[in-house]
Amino acid sequence: MRILLRWFVFFLFAALCSDVSGANRVEIPGGVYYHRFTSSVSGIEAAWINPAALGYDKMVALQLTGELYQGNFADNWGITAGGDGVGISYRHLADLRQEDYDEYIFSAGVQSWHGIFLGGSYRYVKNGPEELDKKHFWSLGFLIKQNPRFALAGVFYNLNRSRVDGRRSDIEQIYSISHTAHRGLLTISAEVSLSTAQSLKGAAFRYGVDVNPLRGVIINVSFDNRDNYEAGFRINLARYFLGEQTRLCGGNVQRGTSIFGGIAAGPQESILPRSRR
Repeated sequence: MRILLRWFVFFLFAALCSDVSGANRVEIPGGVYYHRFTSSVSGIEAAWINPAALGYDKMVALQLTGELYQGNFADNWGITAGGDGVGISYRHLADLRQEDYDEYIFSAGVQSWHGIFLGGSYRYVKNGPEELDKKHFWSLGFLIKQNPRFALAGVFYNLNRSRVDGRRSDIEQIYSISHTAHRGLLTISAEVSLSTAQSLKGAAFRYGVDVNPLRGVIINVSFDNRDNYEAGFRINLARYFLGEQTRLCGGNVQRGTSIFGGIAAGPQESILPRSRR
């Protein structure tokens, strides 16, 4: 636990000392991909959340995701596959500011020391709005999980500082910490995200909880200081899984619901009883 606190204090100190002169941020659009905390994400969702976590949970799996948005289903969709420390993801958003948006993410994670995982990812926007079209983004992440009850993580996104409006854009930072209690039935997480040109005063803070009320069932809720909310669930059915994640902003305005399902290559905690052979 001490090493977790030391790392957390170090990275928060770095954020506090960031240059606060004119921010020039890259805005990656939402949709299909939903939020998970970088310190508690598991499975192939780590491909777009924190590549380091791919080195921790190496389960081979495939997931399809369709989004329900403005009465239309699966106009926006994505597919993610991975396992053994690598992940590949594709996402399509229809009519994003009058342009179709297509992107690919290639991620990998490894264990570097006991309980410490490192990872990297490459995102390529094949087509999209002018400021994102044909852009490349490199990311690095870490996950420290030397105690099963505590985890600390961080992701540094846009390390190549892609140009926006003719200027180099800012590197984005996400730091989060998670605590698991009651024998794994409850996980509480907190996260801060900001660019290298921001101080903590301008950062986004998110808090959330994951609850396992039944074997193979996960319910999650999170919110931030900008009136954004997410809630969803996942149910494991032997090797298969399904779930949904709904995004809301202030005034209960829905920003889309991601409905996903997939298959895992190995056994997972399941709501179904184990078969006897």
